[in-house]
Amino acid sequence: MTIFAVLAVLLLIEVALIFCVRLQRSVFPWLITERDEKPFLSPEAVCNFIDKSHDAELGWVRRPGSHGIERGQYGTVEYHIDGYGARMLAGNPPPRVAAFGDSYVFCRQVEDNETWEAQWSNARGIGVLNFGVGNYGADQALIRYERTSLPSTVTHVILGFVPETICRIQSSWKHYLEFGNILAFKPRFRLDEAGRLQRIENVMRTADDFAKLDNYLPELRQTDGFYRRKFRSVQFRLPYTLSFLRHPLRNAMLMSAVAARAFARTIGTAHPWIEGLPFSIVMRQNIRDAHAMYRDTDATALLEAILRRFVDEARRRGHRPLVVVMPQLLDLRMGGRKPVYSPFFEEIARTLPLLDLTSELQATNFEACYVNDQYGGHFSVRGNQLVASVLSRRLAADLDTI
Repeated sequence: MTIFAVLAVLLLIEVALIFCVRLQRSVFPWLITERDEKPFLSPEAVCNFIDKSHDAELGWVRRPGSHGIERGQYGTVEYHIDGYGARMLAGNPPPRVAAFGDSYVFCRQVEDNETWEAQWSNARGIGVLNFGVGNYGADQALIRYERTSLPSTVTHVILGFVPETICRIQSSWKHYLEFGNILAFKPRFRLDEAGRLQRIENVMRTADDFAKLDNYLPELRQTDGFYRRKFRSVQFRLPYTLSFLRHPLRNAMLMSAVAARAFARTIGTAHPWIEGLPFSIVMRQNIRDAHAMYRDTDATALLEAILRRFVDEARRRGHRPLVVVMPQLLDLRMGGRKPVYSPFFEEIARTLPLLDLTSELQATNFEACYVNDQYGGHFSVRGNQLVASVLSRRLAADLDTI
């Protein structure tokens, strides 16, 4: 084969890859290209986001007095936010506990009266305020706790999160970590040379800021830990052939899954498993990436500093703190008998009040404790019941003596 024939074959491969990737990118945002460096922020979408969710300091939050309906695995799920900005509790018992964290604290996939906070409240007759917000990192949950004026009856505070939070706390723009999540800008912390936390503020504080995204891109690329580690690493850019070869297995699996889904839709045989296959590949890789970061001493140092600040701040405010690790279904499926994150949490539990629910869940039929959704598996009603039971036992004597 002559050099010209080789070049012709390479050119054909390059053109075919460009065509396939850009076609699939239109229906699956996790195959990113050069165009994703500066995605278009629709003014309508920005206005809707600012009206319903935006928070200049935290990035996003549930509005006090709001309500909504989300699609659950087994139908729609409705939630209501009370005047505190917490998920509503029936009967309004006197609040004794306030919980901050991500969607495993908010309790996605279950109704207001099925959350672990509600089940705990009903069983013990105490109010457990639910300040969880979907997709929060431990950093955002900490900041929300620091700025929230809690009722004087609250004696205990909980910071709950999934192990994947070790990735979320590295992020300033979720688009670089969760491709296509283009409106989710957030604050984050970093450690200075002395090991002290320095806060990097959310850059998108007003509607005008969203309209001036170009001005903030250089800063975001510097402050976000995943721009080069992940976004640029898997991004397709010319030549696409070399981009494909940077992660050949990942790209081949994703493109095949997207193609299989498109084919199934075309012939009218779409199946839930085929529909969810592309994103399930992404979620599994996300969990692997999160687990790997527990071997990164810089990442674990930042997470530990955030958790210590929460504990110190709680004690300063006269609250009794508890850090709670809430594994996703995929953490348990992929982590083996002892997930890679467990030694880190075992070590800091020597000096911090921390409860890792991994062993509690492994000791039961954990599959029944989760709804197998596309986001890594949230707690089912049964799972929330288990969490409520474990936390009630952990804090029972403490709450009874106050």
